[in-house]
Amino acid sequence: MSAISKSMQLSRTEICRLMGIGAMLIWAVVLLGFYVTGRVESYIRPEYLRTCTLLAGLGLLALSAFNLRHLRAQETCGHDHGHDHHHDHDHEQGCCGHDHDHGHVHEDTSFLGNGAGLAIMVIPVLISVLYSQDRFLSSATIRNKGFVEDPNAVAARVEKELPGAASAAKGEEEEILEYTLADLEKVVQRSPEGNLMLTVDQLFYTAGDAELQRVLKGQPVEAVGQIIPDKDSGKKNRLRIFILMVSCCAADAQPVSIAVEFPGTPPPHKEMQWVKVSGTMVYAVENGQKQAILKAVKMEPTKEPANDLLY
Repeated sequence: MSAISKSMQLSRTEICRLMGIGAMLIWAVVLLGFYVTGRVESYIRPEYLRTCTLLAGLGLLALSAFNLRHLRAQETCGHDHGHDHHHDHDHEQGCCGHDHDHGHVHEDTSFLGNGAGLAIMVIPVLISVLYSQDRFLSSATIRNKGFVEDPNAVAARVEKELPGAASAAKGEEEEILEYTLADLEKVVQRSPEGNLMLTVDQLFYTAGDAELQRVLKGQPVEAVGQIIPDKDSGKKNRLRIFILMVSCCAADAQPVSIAVEFPGTPPPHKEMQWVKVSGTMVYAVENGQKQAILKAVKMEPTKEPANDLLY
């Protein structure tokens, strides 16, 4: 065998090291891929950890390159196995029959153990990347997460989008004596059909704001969200339209929803389908709490918005 062929051969330890490097490279590609394509924003708040995802991917790439560069480096056990024996007689192998002046390398050569570790690290993440649709698919999962019940939970977000309403309701601005429809129309657009285009969380918030209730009651509105049955109400002519609110990551996502009530049986639809619902707003006390209810006159399928999560 030529010297070149021998130099290209890998020991069992080097093969095991390559397996570990391969696992790190796969994780690096996954993290960087999620960052570049924007898929990471379906799982975490962009302002929190998106940059961390990039840094983690680059860090794994750098670590993989370093380990590959030192692939053939030998690791010794850190102590000297050489022995000096002083004897008055000469022999080839020493007094005990073997040569004591040697060094050795501890090798982790278990392909089974390293292969199992590699499989545990790589297979789950590859399956998730290939088959995950980056969204919740089951209405049962949504209900199990529990609907947001307190309008104050979305107050910080909504009050920025509807300035003046909360201040008027609390009497914090003396110059605003009464919040009017004209005030609302300054910050909310109307559709070509004349509907006020509000988000689900904005409509949900109005259940806790008397001024907005007064202004919106009976007004034509429309909202976009996902639709599921309203099993809690027991009413067959009701559905719930919701959008997910995320505090940190998808694991803590909670649905913000309002009831959608039809004159009769709801039109054909699929659970978890994205729809646009138009109708008029009413408010009623149910289970001891004021509820925002959209009296629907029309529901139609629509495209999933680019930003389908509330942060």
